[in-house]
Amino acid sequence: METITEKYERLRPLIQGGDLILFHGTSIISKTIQNFDSAYYNHIGVVIEIDNALGICDANGDGVQWDRLSWRIAKYKPKGDFVIIRPLNNNEEIQQQLKTLLKRSDEKWIKYDYKNGIKEMFNRKFNLHLPIHLKYDKAICSSNDAQYAINLNLVTEEFKKLQIQFPQDYIRYLNKSNTKIIN
Repeated sequence: METITEKYERLRPLIQGGDLILFHGTSIISKTIQNFDSAYYNHIGVVIEIDNALGICDANGDGVQWDRLSWRIAKYKPKGDFVIIRPLNNNEEIQQQLKTLLKRSDEKWIKYDYKNGIKEMFNRKFNLHLPIHLKYDKAICSSNDAQYAINLNLVTEEFKKLQIQFPQDYIRYLNKSNTKIIN
């Protein structure tokens, strides 16, 4: 079986700025998210490309930021996995949405929204209706990238109705006519 690093080395020439990347982790936190959401994927980010170097813009425990994609891949255990969702929009549209997303990553004060993320996990797992109160200064990985996906028409109308989007929702509500899966 191919390790996450081997998969990255194989797919690296195909990955480009603007792609969404969904991760399957093997840590306790990853497994908890997967279990509560009946999901395979537990993290998501948007690939950015600068001078042929790949990075990832996402929300994680350190807040909204960007980092080198190869470093992020290396943090996953060998049994981790990922999939790429490629927008089929023209490059100008993708670049415009990337600028908006990257502007938000410059605002390092945006912290990870543990409270609402945990509430949503319980809502999904136990069919509860715990109140979610979203704020601009907090985000979870998938909610940080939601507007990017919506603006590029990468997801369906059902996705837009979710109060908080989780990583697996990008697959569940994928607009297949405007995306390509790279695996």
